[in-house]
Amino acid sequence: VIFGILAVTIARVQVNINNAIYENSASLIAQSNATNLAKQIEFDLTKIGYGVPAGQKILYGDTAEIRFKADLEGNGVIHTVRYRTGTTVEADETVNPSDFPIKRSDNYGEITQLWGTVRFRFWYYDSLHNMIPTPVSSASELARVYSINTLFVVEAREPGSITVDTTYYSITWEKLTYPRNLRSF
Repeated sequence: VIFGILAVTIARVQVNINNAIYENSASLIAQSNATNLAKQIEFDLTKIGYGVPAGQKILYGDTAEIRFKADLEGNGVIHTVRYRTGTTVEADETVNPSDFPIKRSDNYGEITQLWGTVRFRFWYYDSLHNMIPTPVSSASELARVYSINTLFVVEAREPGSITVDTTYYSITWEKLTYPRNLRSF
């Protein structure tokens, strides 16, 4: 009897350890994906208008899409960069039914990125911090853009637990970016 109780206790401890390892792994992957996406977006948005002579630097802005010009590599080549969201159908290789890809394109082509993104949004503000209604598409509206707020939510692509298959680890990132090159001095 004592041996049986000991064996069941050891088995239960092993199951708990396995669950903890699985949960930590799912959490770490979600955190890593959120960090990498944040670095990429922050790098690109701060470069808006860099190296672009005169004219429009932001070409289009909506809640789930932005297009802008920038010299991303500092070599004099002006890229047209576009961020947009895909659909959940385009992320069907992941287990999470709510995630969708983020699509980023520049002069080299388009990349579809599966970060586990379940929410992605842009807001545009003028120099007085008044929100500019979307879509921002006319030249006069685009010239008013002074800052861009970006928010995204990344969830793990796999459930957060072996025993519960509907709970996903989630990370929210939000930042207000002031691209230095939007204003001509």
